[in-house]
Amino acid sequence: MVPSSSMELVDDHILGFEDSDEEDLLDDELMHALNKSKGVALKRLNWKILAPLLVILIGLLFTFGFYIGHLTDSGRLPKVSQEVEAQVQGERTLRNDLDSLKDKWNAFNQRVESLDVLAERERDLERKLEQEDEELEEERRQRSTLDRHLVDVDAKYAQMQKIIARMKLEQDSASLSEGTIEELENDIEEIRAEVSMLHHIEGVQTREPKSKIAATRQLLDFDLNKFRHDVVEMREMLEKYWKGPKVLENTLLLRPGNEIYEQGINFIADKMARALVHGDKFVIGAMGSSVTAGHDNCNYDSYERQMERLLKPLFGSAKVDFQVRNAGQGGSCGDSFENQIWCTRNILGDDIDVAHYSWTYFEGDAKVVLDAHEKWIRWVLMMERAPVPQFFNTGGKNFEECQNSLDPSNHLTNAYGKFGVNIACLQLGITEVGYPGKRWGAIGDGLHSTTRYGEEEDTLRQRSLGVVFRNWHPGPLGFQVVSDAFAYHYTYALLRAIEMITSHLNSHNGNRATLRDRWRIEPTALTKDDLEEPKYCNAEECGSSNPPGCTNWEVPTYGRGQVLILDPNDEMNPFKGKTNGTGWKNWTGDKRHLIPKEERDLPQCVHLDVCSGIFGDADSGLLTLRLPRMEIGRIVVCSPDGKQSGNHLINNLEIWLEQDKMSNLRQVYGKCVLVQERWEGQVSDSKGHIHLGVSIKEGGESARISHVITL
Repeated sequence: MVPSSSMELVDDHILGFEDSDEEDLLDDELMHALNKSKGVALKRLNWKILAPLLVILIGLLFTFGFYIGHLTDSGRLPKVSQEVEAQVQGERTLRNDLDSLKDKWNAFNQRVESLDVLAERERDLERKLEQEDEELEEERRQRSTLDRHLVDVDAKYAQMQKIIARMKLEQDSASLSEGTIEELENDIEEIRAEVSMLHHIEGVQTREPKSKIAATRQLLDFDLNKFRHDVVEMREMLEKYWKGPKVLENTLLLRPGNEIYEQGINFIADKMARALVHGDKFVIGAMGSSVTAGHDNCNYDSYERQMERLLKPLFGSAKVDFQVRNAGQGGSCGDSFENQIWCTRNILGDDIDVAHYSWTYFEGDAKVVLDAHEKWIRWVLMMERAPVPQFFNTGGKNFEECQNSLDPSNHLTNAYGKFGVNIACLQLGITEVGYPGKRWGAIGDGLHSTTRYGEEEDTLRQRSLGVVFRNWHPGPLGFQVVSDAFAYHYTYALLRAIEMITSHLNSHNGNRATLRDRWRIEPTALTKDDLEEPKYCNAEECGSSNPPGCTNWEVPTYGRGQVLILDPNDEMNPFKGKTNGTGWKNWTGDKRHLIPKEERDLPQCVHLDVCSGIFGDADSGLLTLRLPRMEIGRIVVCSPDGKQSGNHLINNLEIWLEQDKMSNLRQVYGKCVLVQERWEGQVSDSKGHIHLGVSIKEGGESARISHVITL
């Protein structure tokens, strides 16, 4: 219907009238006549218009009725209605889906923003850590420089004291000429000037003690003279037992009087002096095969336990906690030196002062062995406390054989002997006093028929303790040879440490407070710049600034693993949402029973090493591993299931590096898989830690992981 106002305008226009001021001038009659005429005209006009419209409308209604009847008879109308209803419902569903997608998109954007914030925080932390690492590295270099200078200081003072003593002696004999006196006085003045210069080295800064306790701890809190007496007494006891120092000294390749040996003793002694000054611990960590673990013996009789029982009371009298850690691992897990040396930090701990290596029966290919020896030496020296790398071999019936078991060319001792590198060969010293050579189960080392502590045991136990070699494994008496030789070696270094401390106090008027500056509570660390260029080992691997990172889930380990298992729901887990499953579980194998049957019930005889790892099957889902920062990008995954179990991992594992699925897995070291040799393509950890994802292949068998290694 047309609005009335509009109709009025239309009507006015048709009749020729327009609203104007003139209309107000018409009188009532004229307006009445006009309105009457207007009404008649409108009625006539409306009828003429409406009649045809009514006819058309009736026709349309008739046609529409006919069409609707046709649709109803044919059944199409319900279908059309259903289609229309379905279309409407579809549109409604699409609207709902669109709204849901919008909500998800908004939530996703919020999560991306949150992740960006977290990523930025992580980058900030990484930058700070890198800066701190650089500062620490510089500090370590400065500290190393200072320590070397201070050793020179002590040497200069000692030289000066010798000159003074010589002057006094010659004066007493009245044979000292005026020229000689003047010459000696000039020498003394030169030494004093050099010492003064060394004491005022500019630009050398060292970090303050970690805690107030360390800063205020009483230094050298024991009677140094009495301790020296105790050390000498220990050495005299060993010499008497072995009928002189010959066996004890000759069991080692490098011996007293050798210049490189004496440099190595100074390196060890400096560490011991630090422990003595601060009343700290002194830790030896031993890693190796079943020989190191003490198999076929009571654990109590291993060389580590014997050496700890011998030296712990001695160090304890100086308030130093002496420890020997046994991290030997039997062969049933498939381990060898090739994979284990990569995990030295995790296996032995970053807090060790001396590291021992022993894989006598695993070392075949000379090139591989020399590569491993040099890598291990360098990586050990670059650990936090720059521990002393030393070796133990069950063979070495003569000097040449012992030398060949370390390095036939002597390069390793020439290059690293000043850091204490040496090797103890079990048969080398005792062969010189009548030991007839390795015979399984034979009793007697040429001088004794049982161990020192075995003399108090019953006859059966005495005989067991008198065995030098059970089979290929040494027996308790053989282990005593090694324990005593190392103990004699370390007590020699202890006497040198006492000399260093005494010399320092004498040159500082007995002021013990100066000891803190000479021997910091934090041990001096070494960098690769302190080491010679590698000769045998892979230049890329040996040229790294830090030792490898690793987590070894086998038992025992004494250090912190650098590879971490990430919670499936962790916000920083890149595989979050893909990790659904029951999860990977810890797995531990059976305890060892390689103990003489008469001693198996003794609690002190139980061995420490056990095959273990983390276990996954088809239901476990995805395991996420957070990797430490790497220089080269080398990644290796190992299995605890035997010497060739690396193939089982290749056949049954799927591995991702971030979002890249790794396809070129290769078996290495028998039990391991090389995931990546070095950084390739776009993937790296230059912007932060990266992650390894591990799962069982569809239809694959369960698998276990013992190590993850990185460099």
